[in-house]
Amino acid sequence: MSQPVAAILIALLTALVTVIGWYVTYAYTKRREDRTRRIELRLRYLQRQIEELYGPLYSLILQIFNVWEVRERLVGADGTRLATEHRDRVEKYLWEEYFFPLHKEIRDLLRTKLYLLDGHEIPPSFEQYLQHSTQEACQIRLWSDLGIDTRHISGVEWPPEFDENVTATLRHLIRAYEGELTELPPPRKGQIARRQGTSGQAGTGRP
Repeated sequence: MSQPVAAILIALLTALVTVIGWYVTYAYTKRREDRTRRIELRLRYLQRQIEELYGPLYSLILQIFNVWEVRERLVGADGTRLATEHRDRVEKYLWEEYFFPLHKEIRDLLRTKLYLLDGHEIPPSFEQYLQHSTQEACQIRLWSDLGIDTRHISGVEWPPEFDENVTATLRHLIRAYEGELTELPPPRKGQIARRQGTSGQAGTGRP
């Protein structure tokens, strides 16, 4: 083989190796970037679930429990701590100023943000809560607006699985968010944390 031919072959081989190297580098980089984009999309969705649905639901449920405890201390579990006329006024006030707005916010969340549910099916406890909230609202309105007392008619009880489901799901979403965040390259992780601020906030609080 002549020297010029050998030189050409060496040059071609070098070029081929370079092209292959570029292709491998490009394929690896693209695969890594695709994976990073998938993680970032997942992080954004988890953030929306936490910030727009489960976080607010958890906060509203806590507020309802707190108001209920205040009601128990004022009125008594059996409703006999106050005279009837005072008890009715206190309960009417607590309902109109606290319970009704809080329940309305929960119903609005379930009406507008249901697509952010974790899972493909509506938990039965969510449906039971809506039945509880709707019947209670109807009975209170009959009492406050028309003077019709329907307390002798049993309502749908608050489903304990409702707040248990919300709390457990919120914890799960926070753990999932933190887990996905650790999969990002450090520079992107810092950008996500600074831009969204969920990582540092979601892990705090009661859940």
